[in-house]
Amino acid sequence: MGTCRHAEIPPLHADPGRFNHSVHGARGLFALGVFLFHVVNSGLPTWAVVQGPAIQYLLRTSEFGVELFFCISGYVICGTLRRARDPATFLADRAIRIYPSLWVSILVIVAIGVGSGQHGYDTLDPLRLTWLVPASMAALPGILPFGNLNPVGWSLSYEICFYAFCTLFWVARRRAGAWGVALLAPAAGAMVVFYPRAVFLLSGVVVAEGLLDSPRVAALIRYPGVWLAVFLCAWRTIQLRSLPQDFTVVPLVDWAGDARLPLAVLAFVAATLGLAGLAAGHGLLGRLLRGRLLQYLGTISFSFYLWHILVMATVKMMMRHSGLAALSGGAAQIVFLLLTLPCSVLVAHACQRWLEQRTGKWLRQRLRHGVPLDLAALKISIQH
Repeated sequence: MGTCRHAEIPPLHADPGRFNHSVHGARGLFALGVFLFHVVNSGLPTWAVVQGPAIQYLLRTSEFGVELFFCISGYVICGTLRRARDPATFLADRAIRIYPSLWVSILVIVAIGVGSGQHGYDTLDPLRLTWLVPASMAALPGILPFGNLNPVGWSLSYEICFYAFCTLFWVARRRAGAWGVALLAPAAGAMVVFYPRAVFLLSGVVVAEGLLDSPRVAALIRYPGVWLAVFLCAWRTIQLRSLPQDFTVVPLVDWAGDARLPLAVLAFVAATLGLAGLAAGHGLLGRLLRGRLLQYLGTISFSFYLWHILVMATVKMMMRHSGLAALSGGAAQIVFLLLTLPCSVLVAHACQRWLEQRTGKWLRQRLRHGVPLDLAALKISIQH
């Protein structure tokens, strides 16, 4: 590999004029991770060897692609904030980015649920549905304790809260300087204490703001894949040690009396160093992320993340009703994967093109917003 020459290490902070292909490809990889978790967690039969504790331990770490998405969000939003004209423009661009795809996915899910009577819609109180629909469309469930009509939409509530905090910090810094920021810091800290997953948004901020730009850190981040593996194992161990509770809703202070707190610190450090290595394009993983396939998956990753769960529910129902699930035996999960992956990609491609690109462009023209750098870069990426 040769000696590490620190002078050749590129800066890690977000550059408003630079599209990071490695980080973009990581979006596609992490979306695939969440997809894999839902295959493993589908309840369909699989081979006995796959059901072993060690294999299940590794496969179920794919669930934490969501936390790694948070890392990327923290990284990308720092650049977005620098490019935005004002707080209102920043929030409007974020809303245009998220809500069209989310709204359509929720309306389709509700229409199918009500029409088929599946997944509890046959007993769902219509009055409850009248407030669940707007709440889910606003991306409130997740942070707020009530059901989400799109099962994967909970993570968007973290994103919305993060955007709100960014806007508040922006306004406070302009009007009150460091004192204004200091007054808001406890609220951000409370968010992390009560929702530990939110800490990974700070991982992206740390990398984007160049807080790791030093020769010593440059030597540590040469192999980002190793750091991401450390994060996955540490976070999975916390999850297992928290059973039977759902560790994502347990306050961070409850971890202080055992090994979970040091494991959480290790997970945060590992995720941050892993993201720093990816942002710098290091290692075999950094090279793979710049490949054509993962660049394409990065482009459709948001739509893929939102829609794959609906495709999976439809395919699984068809497999069970047709007898294909029983006929496949231990290969049922593999058959399920092979059927749902191309369908999910096709749906995501259509939604990315029509809801993210064209609808987003139309809304920005009406609001007289310029096209954000990340969307312009996505267009270049998908063309090449």
